[in-house]
Parts: sequence; C-alpha cells; structure tokens
Amino acid sequence: MKMKLYCSPTSPYVRKVRVVAAELGLTDLIEEIIVDPHASPVELLAVNPLSKIPVLVTERGETLPDSSLIIEYLLTRGRGVTGIPRGSKRWSALRCEKIADGIIDAAVATVMEKRRPESIVYTVHLDRQAALIARALELLNNETPGFEPEAPSVVEISVGVALGYLDLRMPYLEWRKSHEALANWYTGFAQRASMVRSQPPVV
Repeated sequence: MKMKLYCSPTSPYVRKVRVVAAELGLTDLIEEIIVDPHASPVELLAVNPLSKIPVLVTERGETLPDSSLIIEYLLTRGRGVTGIPRGSKRWSALRCEKIADGIIDAAVATVMEKRRPESIVYTVHLDRQAALIARALELLNNETPGFEPEAPSVVEISVGVALGYLDLRMPYLEWRKSHEALANWYTGFAQRASMVRSQPPVV
C-alpha cells in the first residue's frame, strides 16, 4: 500500500513536498491524487476538514495536513537531504527557510487577491506583498554563499521552490535583474531532477 498525497500541480506547498520526496528517493512510494481545494471535494474534506493541500495519508492511514509536517515525516523515511546544521549556523539556515516560506505565502496571497473582481482588488495589499518579497529576496541574495552546494537541505529546497513560484505567477517582478548571486545559484538548482520533474504547468 502506497502513501497518498492529495495535491495540485501548481501549488508551491505541494512542490516542496514533491521535491523532498524525490530527493529522498520516496516518489515511487507515493500515489498522487490531484484535487482542487477551492472546490472542497468530499475526498479532500475526508482527510482534511480545512480543505487545504497538501495532505499526506501514510500507509498506516495517518493524515498529515501540512507541508512542513509532511516533510518532517518524510525525512524519517529516506536519505538524501542534508540535515539542518548544528550550532550557530543552524539559526541562519532556519531563518532562510522561513524567509523563503514567507515569499511563497506572499506570492500565494497576491495570486488569491488578483482572483477577486477587479473592482474590489485591494491594491494596498498587493503593494505590501510585493515590498515584502523584494526585501526577502535581498536577504536571500546576501545569504546565497552559505547554501549547500551539493545535496540540498530543506532550506535550499524552500528557496528554490519559492523562486520557481515567482517565475510562474509573478514573472513581472524580474527578480533576477537585481539579485545576481541568487539567480546564479537558482540556475543550477533548477536543473536538479527533482525540480525538473516537479515543474508546474503554465496555466
């Protein structure tokens, strides 16, 4: 019996899980079930009353309704992802991970706001998210020299997925122009098999 991952191909939260699973060599143990969380399908509500994705159902029937929780679980099941460093470097690494997660949250918030009727789109909210993303990118650009050059950790995966989502949903930001170090790093990271296989469709 395989684990079941309720997911959407364009969700950055799902992509983080898929990349981690691929890096750990667990992809073949997971059955992906594509759902639309906005439609609140019965099958999704049965495993997550919040109607959010991703949700992982383990072989034992345990439901894990959050990407961070799922990743924590998957890290106990396989090898291939570098652990978070210990000591003083740990806090710097975790900070980068949370900053990358913040970029994802802000980009998703932007996408959701723009789906509202144009007459009620809150432009102040959009401007705030754009400014937040700009500041976060500047921090990550300065931290790029500390990224793991070979086997990635959850930190690098989070950063890579965040940048990929900006390319998908907010290409007009042209983030590469003023973040050369981050752009150079991402060019290589985006070529990893786990990133290529999880590339979301352009919709």
